[in-house]
Amino acid sequence: MSNIIKLPLSQKDLIFPLMKALAERRTVRKWQHVSLSNQELSNLLWAACGINREKKNCKNKRTAPSACNWQEIKLYLALDSGLYLYNEKVHQLVSISTIDIRDQIGTQKMMRSAPVGLIFVSDYSKMNGPMANNDERRWFCSAVDSGFISQNIYLYCAAAGLNTVVLGLVDRNKLHQLMGLKEHEKVVLTQVVGRPLKT
Repeated sequence: MSNIIKLPLSQKDLIFPLMKALAERRTVRKWQHVSLSNQELSNLLWAACGINREKKNCKNKRTAPSACNWQEIKLYLALDSGLYLYNEKVHQLVSISTIDIRDQIGTQKMMRSAPVGLIFVSDYSKMNGPMANNDERRWFCSAVDSGFISQNIYLYCAAAGLNTVVLGLVDRNKLHQLMGLKEHEKVVLTQVVGRPLKT
């Protein structure tokens, strides 16, 4: 089994007005127990923090802003097939583990059944300068940058007819251990996504 999943190109030409997405943005805690397609995952991840501008002599730019352009937030994807890291530079998923950890991404029992779990991890080693000269400032910037990415996910889900909810009640220490993260990598929050229930 390959440890790389090459995602299809994201569908950047999908038509859905921004104002309508804002009007329809919702937190919905119910979903079908079915997987999202690779195309849906591709669109979702690119909207979250994919590359929208390539630069020759500096970092590429993401769909979500980040303080000092650190791009310190790594987005992990928890699926029934295991845990993956989104590599936005090549728009691929890198397999981290074949263990399903979706039941650990939030402490609320009803959140554990979501088909897709997103885990926002801040890499403190990418943060430097006066804005990041202590852990309080690093955590603040990480939280703000995670918020930008989370909102992108909310807006994509509104446009694509998917349900989503962001989770703040997370056992970060347990998740850190399960994911095999390093000391300078910190779990900030999680978010779940799924198809709406049929009516």
